[in-house]
Amino acid sequence: IKDYKLANGEPLPTLNDYLVQAQKYPNTKLILEIKTHNSAEKNMRAARTCFEMVKAKNMQHQVEYIAFSYDICKELVRLDPNAMVQYLNGDKAPAKVLADGIRGIDYKADKLTDAWIKEANDLGMTVNVWTVNNQADMVNFMNKGVDLITTDYSDVAMKIVGKPFVSD
Repeated sequence: IKDYKLANGEPLPTLNDYLVQAQKYPNTKLILEIKTHNSAEKNMRAARTCFEMVKAKNMQHQVEYIAFSYDICKELVRLDPNAMVQYLNGDKAPAKVLADGIRGIDYKADKLTDAWIKEANDLGMTVNVWTVNNQADMVNFMNKGVDLITTDYSDVAMKIVGKPFVSD
């Protein structure tokens, strides 16, 4: 796959390419999603490989991990208890997630309940919601106490919070 060319002729970026580029911008927070594989063994290998690549580049402070696989999340926490790891699947209460050392939930808008937002906030966890593209929904989630919003319209979200949108 590393030799695959995109429609514009550019090579498909690898994780190494992503990390090398990000090293040029040390104040940029990277969100690294580790995809679920077809076996537990492959999931663990993916988690370890990603973690080791981040560690080898001394970028642990810059990278946060997200995954739909609860086992991947737990493995990342085992590898680095200080890593910011957020679970994506939306099927576990925040207290359960935190009990396993996972410090954040990153749930789809229709799975993130008001009760779970409050529970996560009360526990000091990070709360992200995805994918929120409607301005009124963005304001609603902000008012409920989410920390982060994943959106296709970051310029709209930035205007709501009163910060200018900057893009490189």
